[in-house]
Amino acid sequence: MALIDIYRGLPVTLPNELETEVQTRVLRDVLSSAISFARQEESMKMLSEELFRCSRESCTLAEQIQVIEKQSPDIINAKMVAAAYLLKLLNEKPPGKANDPRLQ
Repeated sequence: MALIDIYRGLPVTLPNELETEVQTRVLRDVLSSAISFARQEESMKMLSEELFRCSRESCTLAEQIQVIEKQSPDIINAKMVAAAYLLKLLNEKPPGKANDPRLQ
């Protein structure tokens, strides 16, 4: 949920205990989904480049606060829609699959 607030430009207090590895995994999922939600080809390219950087290095929620200040509304919107979509998918997990490590 914090990620959606970040993309909306709201002030967010980030939890200290959230591991960088978890943040990187979530952001990679968001970025890979955001590519398909972008409307402009240039936005898709920039999201792809950001995803590539995130896959080679760690990326954090704190970095997203700084990154979005320089990004176009199309990119920010694509990220927000992707984050909301992934949140929806996580909330719709079937009860028996909740402990399946492949879904985390």
